[in-house]
Amino acid sequence: MSNKLVKAGDARVEEERKQKLTKAADAHIDPAVPAERQYGPVAVANLPDISHTEMAAFDPADIKGTPAERIQRFDRLLEKEGARAVRFKVRYDMVLGLILAEVNRTEIYTDQYRTFEEYADSRGISRPRAYALMEAAPVLRILLSSIEDIPTLRPAVSQAIRLVDAYRQEQETGVRLVLDRAAEMVRETAESDAEDKARKAAEKAKAAAHAAAVKEAQETGEEFAAVLEPVTEADIAAELGRRGPAASGLITAAAIEAASIELGYTEAPEKPEPAKALANAATFLGAAYKAVAPRTVESLAKEDPEQARLLLDAAEAELRKIERRIQDGRRTISRTASGVPSPRAENSADRVTDAEILDDDVEVPAGA
Repeated sequence: MSNKLVKAGDARVEEERKQKLTKAADAHIDPAVPAERQYGPVAVANLPDISHTEMAAFDPADIKGTPAERIQRFDRLLEKEGARAVRFKVRYDMVLGLILAEVNRTEIYTDQYRTFEEYADSRGISRPRAYALMEAAPVLRILLSSIEDIPTLRPAVSQAIRLVDAYRQEQETGVRLVLDRAAEMVRETAESDAEDKARKAAEKAKAAAHAAAVKEAQETGEEFAAVLEPVTEADIAAELGRRGPAASGLITAAAIEAASIELGYTEAPEKPEPAKALANAATFLGAAYKAVAPRTVESLAKEDPEQARLLLDAAEAELRKIERRIQDGRRTISRTASGVPSPRAENSADRVTDAEILDDDVEVPAGA
């Protein structure tokens, strides 16, 4: 391939990269909007990098002017942040959340929009996302300022949302406590995983050595009475030493949530009651029973018989899985409640009524 073709290909890739970076800046332009309220694309080629200390530095109150001027300057600022968001997405989320909170607090949107939600929607931000970002923004500021102290932290909105409870109760102190505990949990998990792998490796090595000794004894005709010794803590420690220290994984949103619950900032989610879960299952199955009524199937079969067959096959496959679960459940009950009589429920499948086929108040045994 010629150098000219290579250079042309590189130039095309670079141009596509620049277009992706400036796409967010062009997305809001609407021909129906007056020219004075539109802005051209942001030049991103010379946007400076940003240091760790600068990542969390932003205060929307520093943006001065009339309400209309502040709205305009906020938009321009977000365009610049959006262009840089390829590398600093989480900072963009923080800045956007802080701007939304400032716009909502000061109500500077009222000259152009009836409600805050209308202002957010005009910028492509849904109501749930707007309020989530406003809640997450002050937490994201703390996360961004904590990157150097916690190497395994990669800030994200999903993490910040799970830290809102701690922030509301103890501000930065609560957030840092949860982060420290989450980091410990991740490290403990990594160490436990490393120990499990070392144990399995030691067991495999001992088994291989034992098998080799047995084979050698068989080949030489010697008696071999040694048994396979269990793996000891010393064996595991030796394997861990050979493998080196376990690398701690990154702090996840799940680890943050678990740490927040453990430290009492967040309430643990309630587990569904078994009786309620089984009652819901019966309700859902009842709805499925009605959904495959003959009249429904007949109506679809007239339009698309092949689709009707495929859907019934899929429903039957799910039904077979449910039947197996029910049988497993009955065996579990038999094991845990042996000797207790188990009369079949009144709504047993032994007697079925289908109003789509039979007249009212007529019942027949299933399979009749």
